[in-house]
Amino acid sequence: MDVISGFKDTFNELLKESDKTIKQVSIELNTSPFVVLKWKHKLTDVKLKSLIKLADYFDCSVEFLCGKTKRQKDFEPRRCPPFGERMVKVLKEKGCSTYRLFKDTAIKPAQYHHWRKGTEPLLSSLETVAEYLGVTLDYLIGRDPETI
Repeated sequence: MDVISGFKDTFNELLKESDKTIKQVSIELNTSPFVVLKWKHKLTDVKLKSLIKLADYFDCSVEFLCGKTKRQKDFEPRRCPPFGERMVKVLKEKGCSTYRLFKDTAIKPAQYHHWRKGTEPLLSSLETVAEYLGVTLDYLIGRDPETI
């Protein structure tokens, strides 16, 4: 199952378990109901900011939210640094050059440079990078101090 499908399935389960409506979630997250509807039906990729908001809202990890683990959360989430800064740090920790990242994945140099300037990555790109580096989504974005 791809990460977007995992997100959609878990998001729908969390909506059902919490007995929340699309309208309630959109109001409480200050997000358009149309965007929430798109998440519910897998019509769009999800931005990092929204992933963090949703994980905090449902008190779970991003990994859980995306259907990658059955454990809802086993760490105390930290405040996420800007993704561009975090990406540089994780690449350095893993001993991976940007050249290698670009060569071995679908991540393009322009995409990486946009992240460095503050553009939010999408879930599909986060998943590509996390899998390539062998880290969790929560670690990649700086929420979890542990890599696995």
